[in-house]
Amino acid sequence: MAPLPVAVITGGSRGIGLAVARAFLPTHRIVLVARTPAHLETASASLTASLNRTDAASSDRVRCLVADLSSITAAKHAGDEIVAMGDTEVLVNSAGVATDAPLIVSNMDHIQGVLDTNLTATIMVTRAVAKSMVRRKKGGCIVNISSVAGIKGNSGQSVYSASKAGVIGFTKSLSRELGSRGIRVNAIAPGYVDTDMTSSIPSVKRAEYVAATPLGRFGTPEEIGHAALFLSQATYITGQCLVVDGGLSA
Repeated sequence: MAPLPVAVITGGSRGIGLAVARAFLPTHRIVLVARTPAHLETASASLTASLNRTDAASSDRVRCLVADLSSITAAKHAGDEIVAMGDTEVLVNSAGVATDAPLIVSNMDHIQGVLDTNLTATIMVTRAVAKSMVRRKKGGCIVNISSVAGIKGNSGQSVYSASKAGVIGFTKSLSRELGSRGIRVNAIAPGYVDTDMTSSIPSVKRAEYVAATPLGRFGTPEEIGHAALFLSQATYITGQCLVVDGGLSA
């Protein structure tokens, strides 16, 4: 019996990344990449527990890689480590940070940290995995998690929005570079999603965001996970940004 294909999810220990891992778990071996060992251990245990306990290979279905993707050097090293783990069929770049600050009060450390984590790390990890996909000559799928802020912008998130807009531009250009190799590259632009990242939004501001969303609620991480799984299976879609925002950007 052929081994299950490998899906690598950065930022996979919590929130959207973990939901993506759950969506792929029935049909893939999972590699979780995140910076905090304790969170990775908890995520791995929860995924393994959800597998069929009669599956003798279940202990090999989830692997973890500790990597702080806010460091360019660490992101490059993580990419190399991912390649060393074996053939990757699907890469989902979900690692990211969202810190609100008007540009005129943002210092260089904040600006560089957001750009490095959200954009540069996505590029560096993808570069390593894409080179491996090209060498193995079996195609592949890359999904980059952007944000609706990268499409329509958001007050107080100019740097974050720039990083996520960069992810979309990167996605579209890379799809043209890799299409002839059978490698598809797409992005997802979530709206407001219930995660640890959005849990600190004040109730008044949250009510404003809900009111601005035609479906009248925040999304769930599972809904983004389902979108990533869909893109991995949609073999004639590449270079696209799938907006999953409850109508916020309509």
